[in-house]
Amino acid sequence: MPKVVIIADDLTGANATGVLLARQGFKTATFLDLHQYDEQENAGLNVISINTDSRGVDEDTAYERVKEAVRFFQDTGTDVGLFCKRIDSTLRGNIGAEIAAVLDNLPDETIAVVVPAFPGSGRVSIGGYLMVNSVPLEKTGVARDPKSPVHTSQIVDLIKCQLRENVGFIDLAKTLRGVEAIKDALLKEKQMGQKVIVVDATTDEDISNIARAVRESKLKTVAVDPGPFSAALALQLLGQPKLGPGQKVMLTIGSITELTRVQLEEFKLNHPALLVDVAAPKLLNDQTSAAEIDRVAENLIKEIHNYNVIGVVSGGFEEEILDLKIIAQELQITEDEVSQKICNGLAKITSKVLAESHSAIGGLYTSGGDVTVAVCKELEAKGIEVKDEVIPLAVYGRISKGNYDNTPIITKGGLVGENNAICKCVDYLLTKVSNEYYLNPEK
Repeated sequence: MPKVVIIADDLTGANATGVLLARQGFKTATFLDLHQYDEQENAGLNVISINTDSRGVDEDTAYERVKEAVRFFQDTGTDVGLFCKRIDSTLRGNIGAEIAAVLDNLPDETIAVVVPAFPGSGRVSIGGYLMVNSVPLEKTGVARDPKSPVHTSQIVDLIKCQLRENVGFIDLAKTLRGVEAIKDALLKEKQMGQKVIVVDATTDEDISNIARAVRESKLKTVAVDPGPFSAALALQLLGQPKLGPGQKVMLTIGSITELTRVQLEEFKLNHPALLVDVAAPKLLNDQTSAAEIDRVAENLIKEIHNYNVIGVVSGGFEEEILDLKIIAQELQITEDEVSQKICNGLAKITSKVLAESHSAIGGLYTSGGDVTVAVCKELEAKGIEVKDEVIPLAVYGRISKGNYDNTPIITKGGLVGENNAICKCVDYLLTKVSNEYYLNPEK
C-alpha cells in the first residue's frame, strides 16, 4: 500500500493527525526528525508523520524545513500515495510558506485543498471564517498567543497574505449540496488556475464529502488541515487497510423520547455515523418483522467499514412518537407486550449485525432499560459487570458470559443526560476499544 506522509509543524500536531489514521487501521508512527526514519526498517508502516518544528520560526526557515521533508521522501523512493500538510487548528504558524514548500516540490498539476474545520474540537468554517466554539478565531485567546498570534478569522486572507498569490474558495452553500457540487467547484477553481483552494465545512459528514469529491475529481491533491480531512482523504484514496481497528461502536436506541431525539441530533453533528431508523410498526407484525430486521441489519452491515459508529434507532427521526396505548388496543395486547416486541426486534438486529460484522464491533451502547435487557438476553449474556459511571445514570461495563463475553457496553436511560450525553458515551467507548483490531474481510 502507498504511504501517507504527514508533515506537521509541531510534535503534538504530528501525533494528533497520526492517531486519526491509526484509528482507521493504518499502521502509524511519528518521527521527531527525518534522520530517524529508515525506509527499509519501517517498510510495514502505512503512515509516516514528521515533525518539522517550524511553527515558531521565520517563514524562510519554515519553507526550507518542509521542502527538505518533501524531497527526502522523493529521494528515498518512498511510494507516497498522499502528502498531508498538517496545520494548527487555530491557524497559527507559517501556513502559507509551508503550503508553498510542498507544492513547489511536487508535480506542477498538484493542488492543495485546505479544510481547516475540526468539528470534534469545535472548529468549523463558515463563509471563509474560522469559528472556534461559535466564536470568531480572532476573538479567542489565539490572538494573544506569544509566539504565533492570529489576528484574523478570514482563512483565505490569512493564507493569501502568507502565500502571496490568489487562493480559491468553495463556500458552505456548495459544500452542503454534496459530493457532485464540491467536485464541480474544485474542477472550476483548478481551471481558473488556483493551486490552493479553501473549502468550508461544519461537520464530519461535510469533510467526508469533500474527500469523496477530491477522489472523484481525480485531481492530484495535498491535504492541508488539522487532521480530519487528511484521515478522510487517506481512506478515500487508499482504502481501508486489511487490519481494521475494532473501535467501531454500535448504538441500539429504543427510548424514543424528545430528549433522546435532541441528543441524537447533537451526536450526528459531532460524529460521522450510520444510523438506520427501524420501522417499529413492522416489528409488531409477525408477517413483516423478520423482513424488517433483515433490512436494517443488511443496511448496517453493508456500510459498516465506512463508519466508526453505526446504530439502529426506533422512531429516532420520526416526527411523532408512537402511541403505545393506541397500538396495544389495535393489536389487542398490553402496552408492555407492544414495547417488548419492539425491544426484541431491536435486539435481534443487534445480534445479527454483531454476528455478521467479523468482529468489527468493539463496543455497544444501549438506551432504555427494556432494550438493554432484550439485547443481553438475545446475546445470551448472564449480566453486565459494572465498571464505571460515564455520566449520572449512564453506566459502563462488560457483558458477562454468553456469545460476546467481556464486550464493552454502556447503558443509559432515555430521559437521562444533557444534549451531549450520547456524544460523551460514544467517545468513552471509542477510547476503550481503540487498541483492538479485526480482519477486514473486504481486503
